[in-house]
Order: sequence, then C-alpha cells, then structure tokens
Amino acid sequence: MAKKIKLLLDQKGLETIAVGDFTAPAKLAASAGPAIAKCLADELKSLGVTVKRRAELEVNGRYQDVDDKDTKLLAVQIKAHVVDHTGDEVMTLEPRAIFNITTIASLTGVTVAMPADGTDKERNDALADALDKPEVHLASTRLSAATDSPYAIEVQVKSAEGYRPRAASKDDDGLAFLKIRRSELYAIKLINDSPYDAAVTVTIDGLNIFAFSDNKSYTHYIVPSKQSLVVPGWHRTNQVSDAFQVTEYAKSAVAEALPSSTTVGTITASFAAAWAKDALPPDDEAPGKKGGRSGDATGKGPPVDFKLVEVVRDVGRLRASVSVRYNKDDDPKDLPGGKP
Repeated sequence: MAKKIKLLLDQKGLETIAVGDFTAPAKLAASAGPAIAKCLADELKSLGVTVKRRAELEVNGRYQDVDDKDTKLLAVQIKAHVVDHTGDEVMTLEPRAIFNITTIASLTGVTVAMPADGTDKERNDALADALDKPEVHLASTRLSAATDSPYAIEVQVKSAEGYRPRAASKDDDGLAFLKIRRSELYAIKLINDSPYDAAVTVTIDGLNIFAFSDNKSYTHYIVPSKQSLVVPGWHRTNQVSDAFQVTEYAKSAVAEALPSSTTVGTITASFAAAWAKDALPPDDEAPGKKGGRSGDATGKGPPVDFKLVEVVRDVGRLRASVSVRYNKDDDPKDLPGGKP
C-alpha cells in the first residue's frame, strides 16, 4: 500500500500525506486502527514520504474479519483509499489480508483458546467461533479464555497503598470490560500456569508494548512455566519502562505515534509456547508449525525500574489470547493487592 501511495504522490509532485483513521465493524468493538495506521505511516516514512496531520491528501480505511476465498481461512482484510481535502476519493488501494493468527487476535481483540496440535481448520474454526460468539472467563480479577486455560491476565491499578488488582465485568455480548480512570497508572500481570515457558505478545490500544522500545527487534515477553510477570509499562530499555497511564487522547502514546487515530481501549495478551533454540518443542506442538499457520487512551507515564534480560527463543503456535476493553465500566471493582 505504501509503495502505491508513494507512486501517486510522485505523479502529483507531492511529498506529504496524512494518515487517518482505520475503523472496524461495531460488532468487533476493536481498537487496533492505530496499529494499522502506525505500520502504514512507518512504511511511508521509510520510502521518503513525510507524514503530517495537515496535508493535501489523506489515506484512511477500514479493517474487518473475512473468510478468504482461496484458503477458506479466516483473515483480517484491510481496505484503504486516498482522499483529497474535500473528502473526494483520489485512489482506491487494492485490499490486503493478514493471516497470522496472533496478529488477527491483536487486531480484533479476540479472547480464544486454541489447540496447539490442531489442524489449520480446527484452529480456524475456534478463532471464527470466538469472533462470532465472544466469551471470556472471569475468576475474581483473573481473565482467561476458558476455565481450564493455563494462560490468564490481571490488570493492576496503582493506588496510595500500591498496585491493586481490578476486577472486570462481562457485557451482554460476552466481552470483558474494565474501568480505569484518567490519570491512573496500571500494570498488566501475565500468568503462565502451563508446563512450558510462554512467549507473550501484548498490545494496548492496538500498539505492541515494544512500539517505543530502543530495541526495535523485541517482540515478546518470556514468562517461565508456572510463573507470572507483571509488566508496568511501555518498554524503553531492559532497565526502564514508561508507566502505563490512562490519559486524554491528545497526550496518549497512540497520539504521539500517529497524527490521527480511532477510538482506543483494548488490552490483548497472546500466549504461545517458547523453548530454547537447541531444545525440543513441547510434545503437543504441531510439527513444522512454529509461529503462525500454514475517548481515553493509554499514554506514557513516569519511568519505572523494570529489569529484564534478553533471551532468544523459538516460539510456537498461538495457544490462547485474552482481551479486556478498558475504561468502560461505571464502577471499578478493587480487591486487596500490593506492589506490582
């Protein structure tokens, strides 16, 4: 898409374009438009295009879940078009599709448990069912995809007494919602009760929490077997992170990354098994199936000490994805807690 836009700008003698909103169908209650817009903006910049809020032309679009006609598998389709300052369409870009299941989970904010050793069709059906009939399991402040799932998350909000777990609630559509007030700091607890180390992809407001990292190659947090990890903020270095803080949109991390964006408010953690480069994968990991298949927003709060060690791991197929929409409930529900 970026190359097609660059060609159009060259033909018109322009060097600047605005990247606008990418929206999703209401049924998804998804907030990943900023991630799509940021990716497109980054690609445009790499081609020498200047991305600014005010420009003669703007690119915007829509994303949604579709059934691919060729593969018969679920995908996220992205449609985009370029418009002028009056809103008239200048060019329609060829639709593109994303098939990686972990990316689909992050873009749609789905909560789902996946059979690691299942066929592509079995895993595809599980994902499609989760999108059509959302369901999340709530146990006190713990959110998971199923009662027997070893993977879960917990959102902890900072108070004068320290970080306290905050309970979520389910709406009539089966989606989890959590209230976090503006200016509150929060952390995300990643829980891995499985017998294997877990590679966890975390996105907030559609952005990977490594989006602002000094190391652009980082993709996952590794949570050891039978352990948990509390992530207090956007990764900057392996010593310091910027605290997660709900703030007005204009001051949010999303707004800093993009000149424009859609409504935001989804936290998603996607879990996969992980193992050392020279080690054998888990017994239930399908052979040859590493990785994919064949209002208010979160801003950057004050720096927090968060010591990490870099490791290299092979990552298996998505096993579970857990999402919670934040800043929706009227009354937050706190339980006793402590330090993150």
